Parts: sequence; structure tokens; C-alpha cells
Amino acid sequence: MIHLNCPICKSNRPKDQAIFKIKKGTYNYQIVRCQDCNHIYTFFDTDIDVSKLYDEQDYQVRDTKGTIFYSIQKFEYEAVLKQIMKIIDTKNSSLLDFGAGKGLFLNFAQELGFKVKGVETSIPRASYAQQVFGLEIATNTYNGGEILGGNFNVITLFHVLEHLDQPKNLLKNLVVNNLNPKGLLVVEVPNILSWQAKLAGKHWLHLDIPRHLSHFSEEKLFNILNDMNLTIIKKEFFSWHLGVIGMMQSIWTWFGYKGFLIGDLKEKKTIILMLLIAISLPFAILLELIASLCNKGGVMRYYAQNKIS
Repeated sequence: MIHLNCPICKSNRPKDQAIFKIKKGTYNYQIVRCQDCNHIYTFFDTDIDVSKLYDEQDYQVRDTKGTIFYSIQKFEYEAVLKQIMKIIDTKNSSLLDFGAGKGLFLNFAQELGFKVKGVETSIPRASYAQQVFGLEIATNTYNGGEILGGNFNVITLFHVLEHLDQPKNLLKNLVVNNLNPKGLLVVEVPNILSWQAKLAGKHWLHLDIPRHLSHFSEEKLFNILNDMNLTIIKKEFFSWHLGVIGMMQSIWTWFGYKGFLIGDLKEKKTIILMLLIAISLPFAILLELIASLCNKGGVMRYYAQNKIS
């Protein structure tokens, strides 16, 4: 894969000066801003097999049940589901999670009464969701049209759009062909204009080069949804999971940390690492809470409905 064009407007005119230049291994990447639509994206002119990068250790499938991270995810996902339940009637409601991963969110939704289905192109992750939770998961790459019957009351995408070469087109096809006219869309992406992104610079956890092709601002995500004739019902900027961990890594970069905290937590649970987390966690939570109140949290979560509903 070579990535030269803006994922939103497909312009091939990035601004001359890169926001960041990042070298990983033998490859060089740039974080650039589109001259035409102002979207921030990852630029690289060397052919890279990005799909292989999803087999790396921090993306490998692990059974996390019983861990603190599972508890945090359960707490956060159930809070999102309760917010969804405030907006729509859950009785007989169907929910599609696009980019379902291991199926954790779908499993929690199913426990709360939703009729759930998912899409996940990673076979190991889809297999886990199917075998462990008994979920119905489509594994084909989505190129348009209905998914598993369509007409869903809720469609969710958690940290999916930033990985896609054409996120706006996919989202439009997904909504037009699969969301009930009175249905709810929930989208969550990293916030490139967050405080933690500014603190960490090119070492920000959620840059995740080159797997993340887009880096969304609040304005850009709003414009995409507004262009699709969707009304924003609610915006949230705080995440106990990815928001707080992102802020913690951003704090650590000021003391010389250059690693990937999520990967280190999965692979290197040393006494020193856990001690550093215990010391810095209260500060990370406080800073991220304050940032979220200013719409500058590390993660953005939008709830949107059709304007005709």
C-alpha cells in the first residue's frame, strides 16, 4: 500500500510542511494536512503491506477476561450502551458493530437485550467472537450494500474510521444501506487536537503509524456526519480505557518514554512498570477529565441520527 492522497477528499495536495516526520524501521512517514479540505492524514510513498502490521504483538488476540482491562472495558462499554438506551428503545432493537474485534462490546450489548451482529475482517478476532461469545460475525471486506440483512436500529464503529483509506465513503454506504431511518449511529475516533496529542507530539499513542491513515479533529468529524444529513445528538470526549492510557503515555513521553504503552502492558508487566502506573494514574485521570470538559480529550465519541427522524 502507498498512501499519497487525502482519505476524505482524495486530493493529492498535502501542505508543503509536514506536521511530523516519523521514521519506523527503514520506513519514513509524514503526518500532513490536506491543502484542499484541511484534513490531517498519514502520507507515505513506499509500498508497505499494512495488513501484516495487524499481526504484531499489540494487535494479537488474547483472552483478557478476568483482567483489569476487561473490567475497564466492560464499565466503559456498558456506559455507552446505557447512553444508547436513553436515545432509542432497546426492546427488539438490533445493533451492528462494524469492526467488532473480539466481540466484547457485542457481548455486553447482547446481555442488555440487544439483537447483535458484527463485522470483523480479522479472522482470529472474528473467530474469538464466534467461538467464545457465540456471535454472528461477517468477515468479508465491506464494499457496499446490506450487511447481514441490514435495517439496524444502532450501528457502532469504535476506532475504525482512522484505519480506512476512504472512511467517508464507507460510512455513507454503511448508514444508507444498513441503518434504520430512525436509527442511531455511534462513532468513536482519536482526537488529533487533544491535549494529550499536543503533549506527546509524534510519540502520541493514537498516531499509531502507519495503521492509522486519518487523524480526525472535532470539526472534521462533525462535518463528515453533517454532510451525511445526520444530527449530532451527543458528543463525549472521555474514555476510561483509551483516553486515560493515552494521557498516561503522553505524560511519560516528557520523561523520555518512547514505547507503546498498550503493548508494554500486555507484554512487560514488570514491577517498575506497575509502580509507574500507580504513581501517574491519578494525574492522568485528572488531566484527561479536565481535557474532556474542554472537548480536548484523547477520544471523541459522537451519537448521531438522521435529520428526518
